[in-house]
Amino acid sequence: MTKKTNLDERQELILLDIEHKACWLAFWGLLVAILAQEVIYGGELRYVAGEWIVFMLLCVYMLHGCMKNGIWDRRLQPDNKTNALASLGAGAVVGVVCFMMVMRRADNLKIAGYAGVFAGIFTAVLCFAALSISAARYRKKLQEAEKEPEE
Repeated sequence: MTKKTNLDERQELILLDIEHKACWLAFWGLLVAILAQEVIYGGELRYVAGEWIVFMLLCVYMLHGCMKNGIWDRRLQPDNKTNALASLGAGAVVGVVCFMMVMRRADNLKIAGYAGVFAGIFTAVLCFAALSISAARYRKKLQEAEKEPEE
């Protein structure tokens, strides 16, 4: 059962494209705002709590919706190479942010360097594990969908 709409099919597609772009603008905008505030305010949760809650709700909703419907990505493949590159990127961003935060507080290049490297490696490993588990669940969901008899 579909709900009544005032839009024709072309307008529906245009609206979906607008909503798609707006969602990703909000996602990346929130992430940049959170990271900038972390660096500026020194990692105090009270400054980023609202943005963090909205960002996490958006992440969980998108992850659940995609996994439930067997969708991975338009262009990227759920393989180890893609997962490794994405994990290294996330690790690099977290490492740089952590380095800047520690450098700001401790003003010690060696300590800040170790903190940045450790945080980056830890993030990359956790991100790779999460992506690998998600990719495995995606492939399993895809196989189950292909096995279901068509009516």
